[in-house]
Amino acid sequence: MYARLSRSLFAPILAVAVFSMCSAAFAQGTATGPVTTHTVDNGPIVLIGDPTNPFSIDLDPNGPPWTKNIIDPNLLMINGGILDIVETIINVGTEPWLDWHEHILPDATGVVPGIWVNVNMSINGNPIGFNAVGLNTANLWLDTFTQQVLPGDILEIHKQLDASPTPALFTLRIEEYPTPEPASAALLGIGSLLVLARRRAASD
Repeated sequence: MYARLSRSLFAPILAVAVFSMCSAAFAQGTATGPVTTHTVDNGPIVLIGDPTNPFSIDLDPNGPPWTKNIIDPNLLMINGGILDIVETIINVGTEPWLDWHEHILPDATGVVPGIWVNVNMSINGNPIGFNAVGLNTANLWLDTFTQQVLPGDILEIHKQLDASPTPALFTLRIEEYPTPEPASAALLGIGSLLVLARRRAASD
C-alpha cells in the first residue's frame, strides 16, 4: 500500500517542481493560429486593431502562434529606421494572460530584418508595468505584468522595431502568442496529473 501511495503522489509532486521552475513553457499558442497581413503606413507605422475593433486572440495550449506578415509596398522603410507597431488585442479566451512573446522570423536569405528597441503596454486604456527580456534582439518576451489580462480585457502593445540592419523592409514576419498566468497553468497541469495518478492507483 505504501508503495502504491508513493507512486501515486510522485507525479503531482513532480508537476509542482516543474511548473515552479518553468511555467512559461506551458500553453503556448492560439486557438485559431491566425495568419494575417498588415501594411506599413505613413509614419512609418503599422496599426493592428483599435479600441473599437480589437483583434481577437484565444490562448490554446495546442495551437500554433499568431503569424503576422507586415508588408511595405510603398517602401516607407527603404532607408531603415524605426517602425512603430501598435496592436490592440482582446482576450476572447477563458484564461488570464501574464506574459507575451514576439519572435521576428528570418527572411528567405536567413537575415533577421530588425530588432526590438522599445515597448509599452496598457490594459483597457491603463498603462501597466512589465519586464521586457530580449530588447535589442529579434526575440522579445514580456512577462511579470503588474495586472493580468483577464478574459474580455483589451491589451494594447506599442512596439518599436529598428529596421536599420537591413537596407529596406519589404516583408516582415512575426510570430507571437500569450501564455497563461503561472498559477492557472500550474493548477491545470497538477489537476491533470492528479487525475492520472488516481487512475493508476485504482488500477494497482
